[in-house]
Amino acid sequence: MLSHTVLDSLALGYEPVWNRERQLAAVRLCVHPIHAAAVDAAHLMQALGDDWPESAPVLVIAIDSPRLLQQALSCAPVHNTWLEVPAAPFEAPETLAALSVANRLGHRLVRRTDLQTLRQGPSVGFDVRNLLQLSPQEATELLQAQSTPGLHQRSQGLPPAQLYQGVQTQTLARHLLDDAGAWGLLGWPDADVLLAHRHHPVSCDPRVIRQILQAINDDCSLERLERLVRQDPVLVYRILLLVNSAAYGGRHEIGSLRHALMMLGFRELGRWLFEQAPGSETDNDLQPVRAAMVMRARLAQHLLATGSEDNLRLEVYTTALFAQLDKLLHAPLAELLHKLPLSGRLYDAVLRHDGPYHPLLDVARAQGEPNQLHRLSAVCDRNDVSLEQANRALIRMLATSRDHAGVRSERMI
Repeated sequence: MLSHTVLDSLALGYEPVWNRERQLAAVRLCVHPIHAAAVDAAHLMQALGDDWPESAPVLVIAIDSPRLLQQALSCAPVHNTWLEVPAAPFEAPETLAALSVANRLGHRLVRRTDLQTLRQGPSVGFDVRNLLQLSPQEATELLQAQSTPGLHQRSQGLPPAQLYQGVQTQTLARHLLDDAGAWGLLGWPDADVLLAHRHHPVSCDPRVIRQILQAINDDCSLERLERLVRQDPVLVYRILLLVNSAAYGGRHEIGSLRHALMMLGFRELGRWLFEQAPGSETDNDLQPVRAAMVMRARLAQHLLATGSEDNLRLEVYTTALFAQLDKLLHAPLAELLHKLPLSGRLYDAVLRHDGPYHPLLDVARAQGEPNQLHRLSAVCDRNDVSLEQANRALIRMLATSRDHAGVRSERMI
């Protein structure tokens, strides 16, 4: 996909962008040069253009190098990608003129700035979307105004269709997406959203239940069914609990989701899901929490060597998915996992941070922390994973992050 030199000289990380429907709208691809002299932005942009599919989410490319960013702005634009630019170049006439030229070439630009600067500054004269950081005071004022009777939500001077970052509360996230017309939120206030559910375990995702029931009605394949189930960590866990319970004899230990689905059968699974639907979780703000867990699990799976058997890929996926299960079920991981007859490799990775799967989980976690990308090379070294391998895995995961549960996507991707 990309040359060996480029991929071994960059650290790539990612941050999801969530829209009003709480679905993945875009992904911010953070690019941190490790060996800057060996990096060619033109090569990177060209390769993304060759391989970034139409169905993939918008890619916001954030390059942590002024020289490389300037190179990228001079390249031919890549379909379905935006380039993130700091605020400063928009404020000087010479650099603003260069950005205008890039815009005329077809580049979509995202200006990283704060709300006060945006309000006080002049118009740049061409179409720019903004990635805005709200100060704590601005966030407080917005929420106070929101609760004032008779005050229109959209009258607070927030420009519509922008991106926001650093949102720490569920209330502010809801206000920005549902009332202020934000295009998307970079990151999600997971901790605050989960705090509202601290007194009871999170239940299954009703959207996934509906998709599975429809797929069963359409007489789908086992692979398609499994792919749908894997979108919900809680559902995977409950199905494994079910088939290992006394109700199913409990004599044949089943640690594989595929084996569990085969044992249940489509009709029995459909009946059981129909019973689960009334108690499913109605808080749509949990969807980004689940989806982010799925993205990390898919990244760990893609870090496996190309050509690995599906059973191995599925086990790595389940390992990474269950590594964060305590966030949803509010119980210690050891307590949750020891209720199931899972692979010893899974226990080693999740509970003891050891074994053959731990390196995959460790690298996947590091790539999801873009503020720490300067440490990714060291993380890869200690886990015997090359930067090239990590970067290729991330790009493959992101490129298929919308269609991995699609009807035509039968193999593990």
